[in-house]
Amino acid sequence: ATEEAIELGLTYLAKTQNEDGSWSLQGHGTEVALQSDTAATGLCLLAFQGAGYTHVQHQYLETVNRGLQYLIRHQKASGDLYRSENQISDQNVAFYSHGIASLALCEAYGMTQDPDLKQAAQSCLNYIIDTQHRERGAWRYSPQVSSDTSVTGWMMMALKSGQLSGLEVPEKTYRGINQWLQLAQSPERPDRYRYNPFAPDTPTQRHGRTPTPTMTAVGMLMRMYSGWSRENPAMQSASKYLLEFSPQNGTFRSPQRDTYYWYYATQVMFHMGGETWYQWNRTLNPLLLEGQIKTGPLTGSWDPMRPVPDRWAIHAGRLYVTTMNLLNLEVYYRHLPIYDDTAE
Repeated sequence: ATEEAIELGLTYLAKTQNEDGSWSLQGHGTEVALQSDTAATGLCLLAFQGAGYTHVQHQYLETVNRGLQYLIRHQKASGDLYRSENQISDQNVAFYSHGIASLALCEAYGMTQDPDLKQAAQSCLNYIIDTQHRERGAWRYSPQVSSDTSVTGWMMMALKSGQLSGLEVPEKTYRGINQWLQLAQSPERPDRYRYNPFAPDTPTQRHGRTPTPTMTAVGMLMRMYSGWSRENPAMQSASKYLLEFSPQNGTFRSPQRDTYYWYYATQVMFHMGGETWYQWNRTLNPLLLEGQIKTGPLTGSWDPMRPVPDRWAIHAGRLYVTTMNLLNLEVYYRHLPIYDDTAE
């Protein structure tokens, strides 16, 4: 059933690819507040590659290749993969977009070792390395301006994927990330993480100073990539904490649907394995399979607003929710370098 759902989702994505090889967040039947063809293309490529489809073999090779060529074609001399959309999106999602697209490009190189991708993949990593905050060791919305755990999670996944694919990442960059993880870690609990401990103490931003399940999932995945084992007491404790917030839709008045949280926590739980993974997946998998649209022109996708709104539905819409759900389903049999024994 999982494999059928994945193939159905990929069919939907293939049908919605733009003529220039990109994908867009907008144009899938729901309004979205943010625009980024870079992020949309990266997410779709990750979904295809997560199921084992590359730009050199299998039935989606042309689809994947066109997406990769779109990213490379618009890459700046600095290595930045983000293509400017509008002022609001440029201010909020440029670094998110680069991290997502970089992960897709590095995984494409890692899966195929295609020499035609190597320079572009190394260049996008160089841009991540060059824009790391000098003191705090992380990333936020623009170079050298503050840091947060969320953007940093995407950047580290891209760096780790690139390194395991044979690309160059200085050890100094990882030391910086570990420095940020120390700052983002709760002073009281080594198994809890915050979005931004330096957030201004205002009603709209002070929440960043408080540990959350989502940021704990991001922080713990980065800890795994930094070498923490499954047996680490903080890792064990964090996984129990995340299980307290297992996937569920909630109600329309009190929605708890959050594919972004599920994406990070699913990776952590999968790496933990055993009973931890079983308990997490027994709630996640049926939720995703039952929620996928099975008939009509939107077959294969997930509705960002029904049965309850996803946390980021108004920002990124149907394509975002669909790709993230596919990536969660693909964690079963995804054997890319980024997932190889990171928690051993």
